[in-house]
Amino acid sequence: MSEAISAAFVTAERELLQKKYVNSTTMITQEPISSIPRENFFVTEDNYAWDIEELVQALSSNSGVMRNPLSKHLFSESDIQSILAHRLGQPLRPMQEAQHHMRKGFRPATIDWIVKLGRIMVLDQSDDAGPSRDAIDEFLAYVATLPKTERRAIDTLKVPASDRHTGQAYDYTVGESVRDAKANTTCFHKVGDFLSQAGPYLRKQ
Repeated sequence: MSEAISAAFVTAERELLQKKYVNSTTMITQEPISSIPRENFFVTEDNYAWDIEELVQALSSNSGVMRNPLSKHLFSESDIQSILAHRLGQPLRPMQEAQHHMRKGFRPATIDWIVKLGRIMVLDQSDDAGPSRDAIDEFLAYVATLPKTERRAIDTLKVPASDRHTGQAYDYTVGESVRDAKANTTCFHKVGDFLSQAGPYLRKQ
């Protein structure tokens, strides 16, 4: 009965106590929080109120990464379990399982390579970024030798990280980051910082 009791408290807080939330409107339609149907109303521990149908839609568009689309912070473990347990959150379960499976698909040697590449890029102060470019080419040559499933994980697993200068949270894949650096669309130091965070994240299996 815990879920029903929790839902009852949330409803009482909104409808009887007129509780205030961090956000005053829905995320997509920008309707007042009070307009959310009772069966869709959902509140997370960070005091954001959601139309859970909109929330699930946003999480799905980000490959199921459980990050608050408004604050950009990761949801708590309790919130994640509640979202997945909700009848409208069921479509997120396969995405969560796929992310977990891909995370476990990184072999130690690949993680070591990711950490090594990140370190080289962060420390590279050369005018032409030669060491970074050479290391990227070596890494991509190594990736080409990997099984298809691991290459897919490199290209599709979203890794949560944050910008070390601004503190802004974001999600990136290892493959996207390296290709962006090679194409000069993202600076080497930013990609190196991301890869330095990705290594420890991938080791926590």
